[in-house]
Amino acid sequence: MNLLLEIYIHIDMDAYYAQAEQKLLKIPDDQPVCARQWNSLIAINYPARAAGIKRGMLADEALKLCPEVFLPHVETFKISEGKMIFSTIQDKFTQHNKIEEKISLKYYREESKLIFAIIKQFCGCVEKGGTDECYIQVSENELEKIEPHEFIGNLMCAIPSDYQLTEQDIQIMKASILCQQIRDAVYKETQYKCSAGISFNKMLSKLASSTNKPNKQTIILECMLPECIAQFNIKKIRGFGGKIKHSFVKSEIQTIGQAQQLSLSQLEMLFADKAQYVYDKLRGYDNEEVKKDSERKHKSILSLKNIKKTFSRDTINQSLELIIHDLTMRVTDYYEDSNLVPSVVVLHYHNVERGSHQKSEPVYLTLPIDSFRLQIEDRVSSILNSIQDSELFPLINIGLSCRYFKPMSQGIQNPITSYFKKVIESQEQEKMSKFIEEVEKELAPQDYYNCEICKQEILKTLKDEHNDFHVAENLDKEMNPKKRRYKSQNNKPQSQQVIQQITQFMKKS
Repeated sequence: MNLLLEIYIHIDMDAYYAQAEQKLLKIPDDQPVCARQWNSLIAINYPARAAGIKRGMLADEALKLCPEVFLPHVETFKISEGKMIFSTIQDKFTQHNKIEEKISLKYYREESKLIFAIIKQFCGCVEKGGTDECYIQVSENELEKIEPHEFIGNLMCAIPSDYQLTEQDIQIMKASILCQQIRDAVYKETQYKCSAGISFNKMLSKLASSTNKPNKQTIILECMLPECIAQFNIKKIRGFGGKIKHSFVKSEIQTIGQAQQLSLSQLEMLFADKAQYVYDKLRGYDNEEVKKDSERKHKSILSLKNIKKTFSRDTINQSLELIIHDLTMRVTDYYEDSNLVPSVVVLHYHNVERGSHQKSEPVYLTLPIDSFRLQIEDRVSSILNSIQDSELFPLINIGLSCRYFKPMSQGIQNPITSYFKKVIESQEQEKMSKFIEEVEKELAPQDYYNCEICKQEILKTLKDEHNDFHVAENLDKEMNPKKRRYKSQNNKPQSQQVIQQITQFMKKS
């Protein structure tokens, strides 16, 4: 029994990028719409899904399935005379130059700010899970004035007629009413529809929100467990990535219900000291709290660009010019919201033969804001010059991130003291290197997730950008399947004997 009366709501916008394009272009709700990035589709609204169109599909394929589908291109920008020139509404249905232009998510981020501002009018403890989703931990004060009369939304399964609602159930009932109020306000003020899940922990609220899309909300009560989540794929459990998911797949376990059949001792054979954690999650119990300040703690802003395989530094510099302008714009926006600037700039690059790498240097951003880009350019140039051609090429992906945000250093902003800036930077170089090492150590395991595709540990704050990279990579893989980099890689070794035993047990069951 979960003794803590904690109530959580997960809100997830329905096909957000597609909805944003519909709003911008004033396209009716029942019109099939897909947001297009170059020639690949990155967001599909529900009328388009009904026609068989899927994420990652090529534009021409979508038109064959549904000739009436709208395929607006996401916003892009290019650099002209040192300035960012953004695409216009008139450019939405034209071809774009992938080499000279870069994708911009500025419009989607601006719309997201409007949505979250409305949500925060209702609840104080909100954790962004991305541009289009969030977790809310509802307080007793926020539910105090709500009169519970009935559940608003879909119950994950029916409640027995003789069941007596617990105090926790009553709080969840109130939260379902509050959730409907939030969703109504978001739609009224922004025209965006969203789905939601309400339960007593984060994991269940996310599972619930994905159940009855679009534009509905779903409730999970403790009395419904563990049966009500048995039908979900094991991949749906928050925190079950990497090794845990891989072990279940190797054991031919696909659903939560199948995994629930394993005893704690059998799970210990697979997961050792993580067995209890896995056992509890499979039954719907999770103690992860909403991290109200997670957006600023360990904040990271990333900008990437996929390029055709190259051995040319000129090509890299052309891409970096776009990336630096994009990154500077976003760092500036964040500074204006938070008065925080990054301490480190990181160059990310993907060598076809040697995989992904990154190198970092401290960065000292000072006023005026117009100098941000010049300082980032200087650091990036220094990093790039330190990398040998043999390490860099052949290259297919380049990117930059700014990390470890903190208040701007005092004393460097004054025109007189700015004379001593280089001296100060030199003195602090060694301190900053140690600071980077210390912060890296402070990052807890829960700040990362294991990417299901590349098996790398990725900061959760970079999840959206990292997923976009894999969308582009999958498209390239479909078009160029013979590339050496797409040859299958061996999985990390596991105890095949344990997996075989579990597999045999599942077959007997």
